[in-house]
Amino acid sequence: MIRAGIVGGDSDAAGELIRILINHPDIELMWVSAPNEEDVLLSQRHRGLNGETYMRFCGDRSPSDIDVLFLCFTEDGDSERYMSRHAIDDNLKVIDLSPDFRMPENEDSPWVYALPELNRKPLVRGAVRAAVPGPLATIMLLSLLPLAKNLMLNSEIHVSCVSSAATGNEKPGEATVVLEHEEIEETKKALCSLQSSFNSDIRLVATAGGWESGLAANIYLDTPISEDDIKDIYDTFYEDHGFTFLSESYPDLGEVRGTNKCLMHVGKTGNTLVISTVMDDCLKGGASAAVHVMNLMFGLQERVGLMLKAAAR
Repeated sequence: MIRAGIVGGDSDAAGELIRILINHPDIELMWVSAPNEEDVLLSQRHRGLNGETYMRFCGDRSPSDIDVLFLCFTEDGDSERYMSRHAIDDNLKVIDLSPDFRMPENEDSPWVYALPELNRKPLVRGAVRAAVPGPLATIMLLSLLPLAKNLMLNSEIHVSCVSSAATGNEKPGEATVVLEHEEIEETKKALCSLQSSFNSDIRLVATAGGWESGLAANIYLDTPISEDDIKDIYDTFYEDHGFTFLSESYPDLGEVRGTNKCLMHVGKTGNTLVISTVMDDCLKGGASAAVHVMNLMFGLQERVGLMLKAAAR
C-alpha cells in the first residue's frame, strides 16, 4: 500500500482529495494535518465523510512516515514555507495543488508541471515533485494542446469561461476574471513547450455560474484548417489518454461533474474555430487531477481509484 499524508487538510481541495483517497484501492491515508482543526473529526469539516472515516485532523506533521505528500494549502506561499520548514526526503513524492511551484524560475527545478496530457512521460519516469495546474489553465490547455502540437496557434486566442463561484460570494454572471490572471501566463508557458513559436495573446474573460462545481469554456481563434482535419488532430492527440475526449455534440456540465473527465467539441464557422470544453474544476481542475498524477508517479494504471460517476444532469 502507498502511504499518503495531506497538509492544508481543512481546505475544500483537501476535502475532495480525502473523498477519493479513502476509496482508492492502493492508498492508505495515514494522516491529515490542519493545526487549527487538531483532534476534530474529518467528517465535521468535510461533508460526505460520515460513516466513511473516523479519522481526526492532526497538528503540524513532519512527513517521515509516508510515501506521498499532498500540499492542499489555499494561500500563496504556504506550500513553499512548508517545504522549507520541514525536512523533506529527496525520494518522498510531493504533489502540490497550490500555485507555488507551477512556474519555477530555475530550469533545473525538480518540479514537473503536472498536466498528464502534456507531461505524462516525466511523471512516469521518476518525478518526485509535481505541481498540479490551476483549473483555468487546465481547461485552456486541454482545449489547445492538439493545435500547439501541430504548430497551429498563430492568431489571437479568445476564451470565455463560466465557472463555479471561486469564493462563494460572487453573484451569477459576475465577472471573476477580465483579461488578467496568473494562469494565462502559466498556459502560455506550457503551450510554448509544444510550439516554441507561440507568442499570441490569450484574452480570457470568466464569469461566475452560480453553481458549486463545473467549468465551461468557449475558445475561438482563426485557422484555415478544415473542421474534419481538426477533429482528426484532436482524436489522434487524445487517443491514448484516459480522461479527455472529443464529443460529436456540445458537451454538458452534467456529463463531467463528479468525474476526472474533460469533454470538448470542435466546430468551424468560416475561418473561425470554436472549441467548447467542460470539466469539473474541483476534480479535473484539482483533487482528482492530483490523484491521476499520483497514479502515474507510482506506476499505477492511470484510471485506478478515479472511475467516478457523473451526474446525469
